[in-house]
Amino acid sequence: MSDPLRILALNWRGLSHPQAGGSEINIFQQARRWVKQGHTVTIICADPGREYAPVQEEVVDGITVRCMGNRVTVYLLALLFYWRHRRSFDRIVDVANGIPFFTPLLAAAPGVLLVHHVHGQQWFTEFPYPIAALGWFLERRVVPVVYRHWPVIAVSPTTRDALLELGFSASQVSIVYNGVDLPAQAPAVQRDGGHRIAYVGRIKRYKRLERLVAAVADLRQTIPDVHLDLAGDGDARLEIQEQVEKLHLQDHVSIHGYVDEVKKAEILSLATVFATPSLQEGWGLSVIEANAFGCPAVAFDVPGLCVAIRDGETGLLARDEAAFKAALETILSDPSTRSRLSEGARAWATKFDWEFCALETLRVLAKWDQSELDYAESQPLVAGE
Repeated sequence: MSDPLRILALNWRGLSHPQAGGSEINIFQQARRWVKQGHTVTIICADPGREYAPVQEEVVDGITVRCMGNRVTVYLLALLFYWRHRRSFDRIVDVANGIPFFTPLLAAAPGVLLVHHVHGQQWFTEFPYPIAALGWFLERRVVPVVYRHWPVIAVSPTTRDALLELGFSASQVSIVYNGVDLPAQAPAVQRDGGHRIAYVGRIKRYKRLERLVAAVADLRQTIPDVHLDLAGDGDARLEIQEQVEKLHLQDHVSIHGYVDEVKKAEILSLATVFATPSLQEGWGLSVIEANAFGCPAVAFDVPGLCVAIRDGETGLLARDEAAFKAALETILSDPSTRSRLSEGARAWATKFDWEFCALETLRVLAKWDQSELDYAESQPLVAGE
């Protein structure tokens, strides 16, 4: 696939959205590299409003970014846009954030489905029952059928395994890991000599940040200067703010909201440990970003994070809340453990590269140029059939 391609990527949010996370970083990091390789890239995403995106259409790093609709209507508007301009694109990258865009129903061009993680029961954590039930049904019953002709990219082995359970075939799914931007100069661990915990990501209910705040409340009894930096935004932010006030943790927790890359680097540079109590992740890009700053991570032993964190080498995994708190306390208070995990974390982060990630996605898209590939006839709907 040497000729330049016209690539259309569909993603729920754009980088300018206040709740942007790993999915947005992934597609924009890859798109920048596709443009440098001579391809033309258009990304469609929901419109976050003029406060965050001054215009609805702009060119960013050579990428044409089109914002349209809200978190719900963007799906319909993106399909209408594609239908009107379907002859203008050679390939489609359909990114699933719980629900993909169902572009195979209209596609005049071949494409790939990019899945960060399968939501499963997470639907019922984040949404009212009717919406959760619909999302669960679409993800479990409809998506595998609609995309049975397309190659699929999973960002981790746990996401791949979850896709196989949904009915995708093993030969249909490729693993392409996220990359990471390494800091220009590896910072020294514990620059300020404090005991700082960092979390960078969306503030959603499934992230279970109330567990992290509760852990800080306990930790301050043995580590009086412990401080948590929460960077990010989301619809659970008010709940976390109320919990901080209820526990009288205003001097121990800073909720920064959405931060730019400079502020994020500052937070990670000063952090002793990165912590995420999330219910599940597709991979854990924020963990690897923290690792790049020599910051080890603590998380629960859940899908995605159990792969992103090498337990005992780059951080610690916990099976329950008591173990989660104990892991944080160990790294915060034990310099030798912290130093060992920090070195392992920094070495682990160097293994992930956006250049390789972007090339691998193009390689998967290149499967469409193989005349012998015919998912419609060769791939079973249920793994193992």
